[in-house]
Amino acid sequence: MNSKCDTSVLPNNIFSLQGDEFFRCIEQLAGGMLCAILKIQLIDSTQALMNSTDLFDIFLYNSPKINCLRDKVYFRTENGDYILKSGITTNLSLLRNLLNAKKEEQQNSHYNQQQEQISINLINNNPMLKSLFRWYEQNEKVENKEQTFLKTFIDTITNNLTKSPNNYRYSESVEQFALSLYILGGKMTYQFVRMNLSPALPSVQTLDKLISNDDSKINEAQFRFDKLQEYFDRINVKYAFGSEDCTGVIRRINYDQQTNSFIGFASPLINGIPVAKHYQTNSFDQLKSWFSSSDKSPLLNIHMIQPLQPENHLAVPAAFLLSGYGVVNTYTSMDILRRWLFIFNNCLQKNIRIIGFSTDGDAKYMRAMRLVNGFFASLPHFKLNEHQEAFDLKTTAKWSWFYLRNRQLLLFFQDGIHIVTKWRNRLLSSTAQLRFGRQDISIEHLIDIIEDTNYSKLDHGLTRSDLNPKDRQNYNSCVKIASDDILSILVDGTDTYGTFIYLQLLKMITPTYVKKTTKINERLQSAWCIVFVCRMWWTWIQHKQFTSTTASTTTKRNNKEKFFITKTAYLSVELNAHNLLYMILLVKQRQLPKEALNVYLFNSQHCESMFRNTRSLSGTYSTILNFTVADFLRRSQKISVLNRIKCEQLSQQDDNERLSFPIHHKHNHDNHPSSIQNLDDIDQLDIEKIISDAFNQALQLTERLQISKLLKNMTSLN
Repeated sequence: MNSKCDTSVLPNNIFSLQGDEFFRCIEQLAGGMLCAILKIQLIDSTQALMNSTDLFDIFLYNSPKINCLRDKVYFRTENGDYILKSGITTNLSLLRNLLNAKKEEQQNSHYNQQQEQISINLINNNPMLKSLFRWYEQNEKVENKEQTFLKTFIDTITNNLTKSPNNYRYSESVEQFALSLYILGGKMTYQFVRMNLSPALPSVQTLDKLISNDDSKINEAQFRFDKLQEYFDRINVKYAFGSEDCTGVIRRINYDQQTNSFIGFASPLINGIPVAKHYQTNSFDQLKSWFSSSDKSPLLNIHMIQPLQPENHLAVPAAFLLSGYGVVNTYTSMDILRRWLFIFNNCLQKNIRIIGFSTDGDAKYMRAMRLVNGFFASLPHFKLNEHQEAFDLKTTAKWSWFYLRNRQLLLFFQDGIHIVTKWRNRLLSSTAQLRFGRQDISIEHLIDIIEDTNYSKLDHGLTRSDLNPKDRQNYNSCVKIASDDILSILVDGTDTYGTFIYLQLLKMITPTYVKKTTKINERLQSAWCIVFVCRMWWTWIQHKQFTSTTASTTTKRNNKEKFFITKTAYLSVELNAHNLLYMILLVKQRQLPKEALNVYLFNSQHCESMFRNTRSLSGTYSTILNFTVADFLRRSQKISVLNRIKCEQLSQQDDNERLSFPIHHKHNHDNHPSSIQNLDDIDQLDIEKIISDAFNQALQLTERLQISKLLKNMTSLN
């Protein structure tokens, strides 16, 4: 017999054998001698054998059968003593060990079967468990299965179900999911979800603690250059574009306990830089003095930093909120200029090169841009172009139509969407009398199309609300009035060609500065075509003799301005076209990476988006849409936490821990490969040919207006 407890040598029905079947099994396992000992004692079953204490007590007695068996089992010595043969005791010990092991094995098997049956009954009685097991089973069978956060979420619920609420535990991904839900949905939504799924999500108090410990709190007038460096190091980027914008806020003073300061007063500016924690005091008289003498902030000013798209990455990093503070609209262009230099120099110390800044076309910002660029403006005491970090182009001197210096410290872009809306608002203005050549440019031409019974809405897609001058930021209206359908109607009119050119230029602004997939050569040609048409238009106005010859020179100049677009709109397209060309040349000369040509990122829409997102966090049942300065700083911390979570998901290796965020339909194609591929041919761009094509396109557009002859006679066209 095998010396090991190999229970496979025992039949499965060993405990039910009796009589001859039992004895035959014992004889095979332990030998005939042991079988005879059991037979003589009528131990004819396994249970009887296992309950027997000493099988050899019978040999203490004398009888013919016992004596005969004793002689076989024992050795008899010369002095009459009996010694049991060791093989019999060994076989008996092994047999009992086998039987005990077999019994334990069958008991365990029976217990497992019972537990399995209990589990089966539990699953059958609970459809949710049945579906859950089926889902796990399908996941195991599917090859190359796509892992999702759902598995981690379900595991968290099931693990916490058997614990007390004080012992609930959550993984980092579940905490990030909870934070995202809390920030996006608001407190009421989160509490509703958690009350019905308590084991799945941490408490609101836990989330508030996580947010406060995130070290992303934004204090008023604090510039977070250290955090900016951490963000740029994480995404491995060193070039960026800045933007700045203001929005109206609720005038209210709040106390910030953490900084022991009052928020809501207008931040004082020193050389254009806001002073942080200026309104700190323990004196009630000082606070009373501030309320009587200091202005409450009617505006909130913020600075956003947009990183360039990392090389070989489809995703565009989120813009970073650098600073926010309350202001009054009394700062000057020089304050803005000094503030930009402050940001530039501090970022440079963090190994971040700010390429330039974008704004929404405000006159103060426009003047600051022109001063830095030297675009028909100068700073005699500031030689910014001599800065050691200034860009330096090699060839532009021979271009008589290009007005930027070869050396530039910063580049600038006016927001494309704001240029478009300014273009539309000028058309809708009641004071403007736009005229180009022999054609009037008038909103009446669009009104006539709407009211013309020969056209249906299917032909033009316009409504009277699209022409409402009070809705000054209606970008969708700009797109509709410059649609192909409208342009095709206007181009055929005898007296509407001027309006056609005006709206054609408006339409060209969108693919040039707003759309993401426009090729770089198309951007450049459209930008300069707009510039050349505007130059022809303004030159024609300057040389055109209008009525009212008795007016003064200033009055004549002001009267002529009503025939043209606003000065800000004109300077915006000039400045944008010059800086676009300058940036292309920098990329061609390897002073900037090709990702710098994604000019659709260089705008003030990042600021607008931050304002919208902050207002959206007011809560479902809140009737107050706007916020105070303190509200903005508090809510922007939540937005920073959310952006950090989104950024971390891009580098998340474990699919079970990765969260998916919804993408607005307008941004579904943000990461389209074509927007990157369009930058690959930059070395093959023939700049002068593109500019020549733009000039010829401008001539072709204005040919029907019959102004070329006048301009040629005055040598304006060269």
